[in-house]
Amino acid sequence: MRTTLLLAFFALTAASPTRAQQTFCNPLDLDCGQGRAFGWRHGADPCISLYHDRYYLFSTWDQPGCRVSDDLVHWKLIRFAAGSALENHVYTAAATLVLDDWLYFTELGSEAKPASMWRTRDPESGRWEKVRDGLKFADPCLFQDPQSKKIYLYSGLDHPIHGVELDASNHFATIGSTDQQLLPTIDPKARIDDGWEVCTWDNSEQSKPMRGNKTFATCREGSWMTCVRGKYYLQFATPGTTIPGYCDGLAMADSPLGPFTLSPYSPISWKDSGFITGAGHSCLFADRCGNGWRAVTMLIGVKNRFERRIGLFPAGFDSDGVPFTRTETDGPIFAATSKRDHSYASDAIFTGWSNLARGKTVTTSSTLDDDHAGNFAADEDVRTWWSAKSGDKNEWLQIDLGAATEIRAAQINLAEQDCADFTAPDRNGFVLAASSDGQTWTTVLDRSRSAVPSPHAYVQFDQPITARYFKLANVCTPGNAKFAVSDLRLF
Repeated sequence: MRTTLLLAFFALTAASPTRAQQTFCNPLDLDCGQGRAFGWRHGADPCISLYHDRYYLFSTWDQPGCRVSDDLVHWKLIRFAAGSALENHVYTAAATLVLDDWLYFTELGSEAKPASMWRTRDPESGRWEKVRDGLKFADPCLFQDPQSKKIYLYSGLDHPIHGVELDASNHFATIGSTDQQLLPTIDPKARIDDGWEVCTWDNSEQSKPMRGNKTFATCREGSWMTCVRGKYYLQFATPGTTIPGYCDGLAMADSPLGPFTLSPYSPISWKDSGFITGAGHSCLFADRCGNGWRAVTMLIGVKNRFERRIGLFPAGFDSDGVPFTRTETDGPIFAATSKRDHSYASDAIFTGWSNLARGKTVTTSSTLDDDHAGNFAADEDVRTWWSAKSGDKNEWLQIDLGAATEIRAAQINLAEQDCADFTAPDRNGFVLAASSDGQTWTTVLDRSRSAVPSPHAYVQFDQPITARYFKLANVCTPGNAKFAVSDLRLF
């Protein structure tokens, strides 16, 4: 693996995590938005900005508003203010920019539905003021050149990637032509030898087409720009968001509008196997300590082709000046509290904890049918799940690890089986207990009174728990759905 170049943008130094250090696990435990009225969740195309020392997350078709975090681990929804023009607004593919102490955001716009640009100096209030209307850019990206301080907008969705300069002193009016093509569209009839831009389920020409899609054509979309040491890195998402191999490619140039050359190191963000797949349409950003991170779009795609989630992976630039993303683990990741090495030379960012529940014996209170048997709750696949016959409080799932084992963390991934909608009510209540003999139980996580949804709950125990059996018992399910578990993961 290539070693990390210590770039000013990420300013990396090594740190040695300790066992007590805070961890998180993908996908992030967000309740997600669009599709909630139809019994499935969705969050995608993440855009994270560090503003006033806090992190703000915008994602496609999420609930009206944005999310805020102090540590990139715990997120709180900030709804748009009641009575404001954005109160019930659900946006698509947001772009953000921090400029002159303002936080700006816009979204996907089209001829049929132009977008607006908004700004605020108090995102916690949920109040935003409109800057301009009439933006018709698909999957936009806002970028300030650190060298010239000029503002640029990049866009593209199933079309070539375009770029244009904006005039911040004139309501962000475009300067020059909006038709400047930076990357070409791929000819859908052309054979792509290296495979990663073939839009089929496993990126092979013989594989089945993207699930539920009307076309098999590869897209280039979701651009993101980064400038490091005078080089401009234009990433783009490809080949399609509803396949496991959704990833980010890369083009490079010496100026913000090119000309750009496709990088032979593509893809720079890729995850096509494991518990949950997908690492495309991402944003590359630095945390307050200077560490690089990439927030990515991940795929479930069972209830709907756009059933997606958000993940967060360590990232940076290697010695060749090429961006990379550390997607090689599905296990817990140490949160960063200081500068550290995110390169492939470092193992300090990952806990090394394995999911010891995988393939172990599962017993249940009831089983809906053979397609939702208990073993699917321990198969390390988010696209399969066990379902009970009901959503009653007496439904439970138990995993036998085979011997007393030290467990440091757990991730409870819940599915929405037969959920008509999330309005009656949208909350997950459950209790996780541990036992050495399967008879005497100790509660290790009590979410029985939780008032919020938690589809991917993750807990790192204060002290490791030594037990052979773990039982997850239902209290309540969103929308009165049946109690269903895609995986109870024990690390």
